[in-house]
Formats: sequence, structure tokens, C-alpha cells
Amino acid sequence: MEPVNVEHECVIDIMFAGPQRPSFGDVFLLCGDHHPKFPATDARWGSLERLRFEQVDDYFAVLDEDSEEPVIWLYPLAQGSVVHHHPGPFDGLRLQYDPELDSSGLITHFVDVVECLAGLLPAHVLWGQRREPMGPPIDTDALAARVQRFADAGDVR
Repeated sequence: MEPVNVEHECVIDIMFAGPQRPSFGDVFLLCGDHHPKFPATDARWGSLERLRFEQVDDYFAVLDEDSEEPVIWLYPLAQGSVVHHHPGPFDGLRLQYDPELDSSGLITHFVDVVECLAGLLPAHVLWGQRREPMGPPIDTDALAARVQRFADAGDVR
């Protein structure tokens, strides 16, 4: 899988600001289970199981309820780049929302994912290629409106 082109995608990077960084085992807890080879170091990640992530290929995704296509992707970041087959710790997470595959109306869920992941550890939230700061704190109404504009027009500005 090719890295996401943040110029033409609805992409948010959550960059952890404190010394604590999640491992692969921590992020895997989002799927609702422990990874047998990568133990978690922070059980709080398991509290976000309700976000409905599944492991898809080397990454994680929330699937559309109708088509079962990945609509929200989560990519671990190390040194600012998407990594795969990496145990962590990760300095951030990249979230990508694909409105073309979304028949379930997951914009509100995407905003919830951003808010929950950014609130778990101290983090900075950055929008798109310009890496425009979006928080903390995150104005969820403004973020939802921006994502909706992107979905309606394909415009990340």
C-alpha cells in the first residue's frame, strides 16, 4: 500500500507531544484484542475499542457498514512517516477519511476518532499537507464542517 498523498486526501496527523508514545501493541488494542506478539504498554488504548477499528493489511481501518470497504484509515507514524511492520513507539498517527467509500455517514465518527485519539495522550492535531494546527483543544464542530466541505467538494482548504 502506498503512503497517503496528503495533498488530495482528507488527512489528519495526530502528533504526540509528551514523552509517552504508543507501541504497536497499544494501537492494536483499538481492535478490541491483545496482539500475541506485541504486548501493550498502556491499557488506556483498549478503552477506545468502541471506535470500531480492525486490522486491514498492515494498518487499521473502520469499515463502511454497507460495503465493508475501509472508510477511515489509521496509519502509525515514526519520524513523521507512515510505517508498517514497525513495533513502535510511534510519534504520531495519521487518519485518512475517504468520503467516496462512505455510504454509512461516518463523518461524525471520523471526528469522534480524531477527538478520542488526540485526547488519549498530549498531542497536536494537524490538517492536511499544510499541517495546519487544529488543536488542542479540538473544535469538533469546526472539524466536522471542514470534513463535510471536503466530502462535498473534494477540497481540503
